[in-house]
Amino acid sequence: MKRPNLTIRITGPESSGKSTLARDLAWALDGVYVAEAARGYLLARQGRYTAADLPRIWEVQRRSEDAARAHSPGLVVCDTGPEVIRIWAEVKYGQCPKELRQAQLERHYDLTLLCAPDLPWEPDPLREAPDQATRLALFARYRELLPEAHVISGEERLERAVGLVLGG
Repeated sequence: MKRPNLTIRITGPESSGKSTLARDLAWALDGVYVAEAARGYLLARQGRYTAADLPRIWEVQRRSEDAARAHSPGLVVCDTGPEVIRIWAEVKYGQCPKELRQAQLERHYDLTLLCAPDLPWEPDPLREAPDQATRLALFARYRELLPEAHVISGEERLERAVGLVLGG
């Protein structure tokens, strides 16, 4: 199968299947997977962080995405983008640093897939929003920031994502 020349962002609230979908989509279409930088960053710090860490996390994510884009002439699938860190900053700290707002507005992705929080919550020591009402409110914020995003929900997430990537 010829893989498309695209950079795809998979995003959404916690425990909405982003990482699984991003990995599976990259694998299914022979693309490059860019992991969520926040996870590695926070694991290295035993889950401790402050507002000052959020721009650093974005910088790690941006560098990973840029490296994948530079080395892959085809499909790059990014597990999250700057919008995740923007929403995180706004919710946790009540404000977002200018450079994160700017990154969210300027960073280009050819296709954005927004995972709905309709999967069962999976506990994880790095997650902070187990309440379904909170996850739905976060989802509404993603929809507001990313009106171009295609919502991915239900059980057939990978099939829907592949269809969208291949133009269906």
